[in-house]
Amino acid sequence: MASPSSQRKNGSRSSREEIASLLRDGAIYRDPTAELLKAASLLEKLGLARPLIRQYVLCSDPQDSDFPPRQRHCQGSIYLEENLDEPGCEYRCPECDRPVFPQRYGKRGHKELRSRIVPDGVKAFVRNEIAKLQVNVKDVAESTFRIDLGNMGVVVCILDYCHEDRFHSRDWAKTHPTCYLNVNPDYAERFLPEKWLTRISLADIVVGKVNLDEALRELASAGSPAAVMDASVPVYSKTVAPVVVGPGAGHGKQRRFVVEVGPKTVRVGGEEVVAPQADIRFEVFRILWDRHLEDLRGGRKTEDFTPMRLSDIVKKVEERTERDIEDETSIRRAINRLQADIEKAFKKKVGDPIDREDIIETCAWKGQQAGESGYRINPRTVCVRPFQEVSE
Repeated sequence: MASPSSQRKNGSRSSREEIASLLRDGAIYRDPTAELLKAASLLEKLGLARPLIRQYVLCSDPQDSDFPPRQRHCQGSIYLEENLDEPGCEYRCPECDRPVFPQRYGKRGHKELRSRIVPDGVKAFVRNEIAKLQVNVKDVAESTFRIDLGNMGVVVCILDYCHEDRFHSRDWAKTHPTCYLNVNPDYAERFLPEKWLTRISLADIVVGKVNLDEALRELASAGSPAAVMDASVPVYSKTVAPVVVGPGAGHGKQRRFVVEVGPKTVRVGGEEVVAPQADIRFEVFRILWDRHLEDLRGGRKTEDFTPMRLSDIVKKVEERTERDIEDETSIRRAINRLQADIEKAFKKKVGDPIDREDIIETCAWKGQQAGESGYRINPRTVCVRPFQEVSE
């Protein structure tokens, strides 16, 4: 661990805790505190994360004027979106499927904060911190840098994104002064508990609790450890990365869904969620699915998977069905129903947790038209599997 001499006094414990919690990719917080929102804004400013803040109402809320609904204990949350038509009953509870009218009944609003870490932003931030040493820096592997400090040089390894086992071995750390940096604070539980190893949390750097410049210079001057018992074990265990949902979110760990698309059906987790008779909705799903497969073939990073504008989806539907779509609203409603139907069918047939956007994600469009939404298959939660024929 880095010694106390490498720590600063200006990082408050509360801000450090908020920063650390948001450095867990996929963390979800309901009704986030002002301190948590401030921390999210800081991480976004530093380029480390792209936090998403959404508004929602509860299906059954004793403080709402429409309470009680038929199912007074319903736990459903309904997210508010500009492109949904409230008078057209497009706001529906994902749990009980009843239409909900947030504005008509003045339902009490809530906030949800989701943290999305930007790996390239993390690497750039760490590299900029290293650059402050004003010495030669060389990329020796993905997310691993060699710095010309001391007689042997120093290696900085970002544990979350370095996938070469040689840098994770105890033998490597014993002979090469290495600073291991973790982004997700939960990764600390995987680290070999030996005091001679140097591990620093990104949260400590962000809040100023640890000065990376000082820590690396101290490591370089110390060199290899003087007396370490021989043992051929990794310093870091590369098990499945934990993606944690924050306190109060009620969702459990981030989910993964195996999706198959056949000639006229869509399955999630082996269960049919889009029926053959849902022709327009199926065509919409196939259009988004084809774009998803293109992004996979292109080797795109998760954050670079491309959403499709509603207008582009309409054109594709017209091409595939040879129909004229006079009103884009009909396709938008088809997408909204598709999101709701998939969620409802999966919960009913499988019983496991699923969010409305775990399969089809609504994204804010970054193009010319402010406020326009795009849609894509969610690259964070969807796993592709070839269509499996089911024997009768």
